[in-house]
Amino acid sequence: MRVTSMLADIQYQMQQSQQALATATQQVSTGLRINQLSDDPAASSSMVISLGVSANVDAYTSNIGSVLPQMQTADSAISSIVTSLNTALTLGTQGATGTNSASNTQAIATQVEGLLNGVIGQGNTSFQGVFLFGGTESITPPFVAASTTYTSSKGSVALPLASTTGLTNGLVTTVSDATTGDTYTFTATAGDTVASLITAIGNAVSAGTLSSGVTAGINASGQFSIGTNNPADGIVVSTNDPALGSMSAVAGTAVANAYAYVGNGNSNSVQVGESMSVPTNLPGNQLLVSGANVIGSLNSLISALKSGDTSKIGTATTAISAALNYVSQQRVPLDNTISQLNAQDSSLSSEKLTLTTQETALVGISLADAATNLSQASLDNSSVLAAAGKIMPQTLLDYLH
Repeated sequence: MRVTSMLADIQYQMQQSQQALATATQQVSTGLRINQLSDDPAASSSMVISLGVSANVDAYTSNIGSVLPQMQTADSAISSIVTSLNTALTLGTQGATGTNSASNTQAIATQVEGLLNGVIGQGNTSFQGVFLFGGTESITPPFVAASTTYTSSKGSVALPLASTTGLTNGLVTTVSDATTGDTYTFTATAGDTVASLITAIGNAVSAGTLSSGVTAGINASGQFSIGTNNPADGIVVSTNDPALGSMSAVAGTAVANAYAYVGNGNSNSVQVGESMSVPTNLPGNQLLVSGANVIGSLNSLISALKSGDTSKIGTATTAISAALNYVSQQRVPLDNTISQLNAQDSSLSSEKLTLTTQETALVGISLADAATNLSQASLDNSSVLAAAGKIMPQTLLDYLH
């Protein structure tokens, strides 16, 4: 029993010293005090929690990195719109003096047309393929040149159409009106026909969603046709119903300086903190159509300048001033959000540094401590092996004797 106990004891000490040496070697190579849960269960548990928090911080930081440049680009576009409106205000004031010749007034009108085109360009600003002012409709330009007449495509599966031609359940036809700034959406239900769509468009006119001159019907070619009797109005029409075929603007019916918004009024948001999310976009209808109606105000100024009527020019210039104030107000929340994101990014960076320091304290080990541990483990292991070399042979011979 004595020999067996001594052998078991020395074998156990050898295993323990070799394990300690392996652990010390791993600490030197990894710089970590804990390389598996069993090294320190309590610290390992705390580390798991810390890593989870750190992963969330990384995700929030990534979200900020994605949306901040996008929002800064949108802010730059709005800044350009503000500059254009300031210029339009100056030009309108100049045109309303009554001291300009007819040719000068027309030249001013042409300059304002250029400003309107620039505003539309800013409204169609994109960032890495995403249109910033289309609401959640971000893959196509939100502002489109309007026309007075649209007809259904000859690719329709049901040409020539009749009022009784059935529409496809669940598919959508939209009419965006440049004058009202609204979009009417018709979603076909079971049993709906072309006549149902014509009636619905008439109801949208009565409700004021579409301009009073908008009418719809079937033309002599058997195509669904929708247009406006007022040459100053403009519409943009689309459908995904194969019964109608795609809607196309009739050549030569483009309305000068008329643009319709074909995005939507929705906003995206992103999580940038444990209980903090921010809107990431400003819908273009809210920016340029609703409220003071920037596009409508510029168009009114163009028309007034072309008419040469100083009273109308003055009224239109006042509308431009209101539009300028409106856009400036719309910009404030966006600027506040950008500042908020920059502050949150700094806060997350500080939190990440704190977490990293805590994690290092939990599982890390200094090179000096790791080297000391390795030296001591090597010394202990050598001592155990030396003792084993003396004890084990002698004990075995005694046992055999």
